[in-house]
Amino acid sequence: MPQATVFHPARRTGLLINIPAAVLLLGGSAAFIWLSAQQQVGSSFLLLLLLALALLAPLPLVAYRIYALLQSGYTLDRESLTLRWGLRSQVIPIYDVEWIRPADELGFHLPLPRLGWPGAYLGARSVEGLGLVEFMAAETDGMLLVATPERIYVISPTQPRDFINTFLRSAEMGSLSRVAAVSSRPAAFLQEVWSDHLARGMLLAGVGLTLALFILVTLLIPSRAQISLGFLPNGAPVEPGPSERLLLLPVLAGLVTAADVALGLYFYRHEDQRLAGYFIWSASGLTALLLIIATFFLIR
Repeated sequence: MPQATVFHPARRTGLLINIPAAVLLLGGSAAFIWLSAQQQVGSSFLLLLLLALALLAPLPLVAYRIYALLQSGYTLDRESLTLRWGLRSQVIPIYDVEWIRPADELGFHLPLPRLGWPGAYLGARSVEGLGLVEFMAAETDGMLLVATPERIYVISPTQPRDFINTFLRSAEMGSLSRVAAVSSRPAAFLQEVWSDHLARGMLLAGVGLTLALFILVTLLIPSRAQISLGFLPNGAPVEPGPSERLLLLPVLAGLVTAADVALGLYFYRHEDQRLAGYFIWSASGLTALLLIIATFFLIR
């Protein structure tokens, strides 16, 4: 048998659903922010702003699931079966695999994880007759159950029959060395980031300065009826609008901070790219600081 065989889940359906969903959430939020900037003082302004924030709330989850789907795979060799889904990975010694069985041969309907959809059937739940079941699958068609002493994993390789045959050949050949089970979870990665003093300081600075900007504009709004938020090409200030529009500045800072945190995490997980992660995280605090300075110039 060759060194290792990598099987991938079907990605097309998941990407066709999740990528447009992310674009719609981001585009809808941007549209509501733009509409709120056109409103006068009143409930319409706050309602549109709240709608923009509501659309942004699920965006990190959808974006992570796109990334996780692209970084997913099941690797088989003589020593182990490695399951990977985004930041989640599980190395299972080949001798710990008790059996592999298609889900449609269970004799009953396998309950799917909560908040699961095509491209992202993820999470663990207890199933009567099976015990703890953890899903790392993209589609319900062709799901396979991989039983271990600890739990059962549900996966969805594009070629389930080939996967089973490859596993059987690996098991028949036997393991050349004993491999320890290794589990990596997103929570452990986030704990590693938080324990890094430099990373933690940059993240707290970005969030803290964004909150400071929000407090600043909420204190300034009652003291001014109108304010100009920009300049025309000839250098003249744009027509003043309601001072509540200052709330758009912390919203902008929050969007930048959220994007920088996510992008920084992507680079930080690679040892040789952590410097890029630090630079990106520092940019969120710098953006909020520049917006604070700009706010003082606007009220002069």
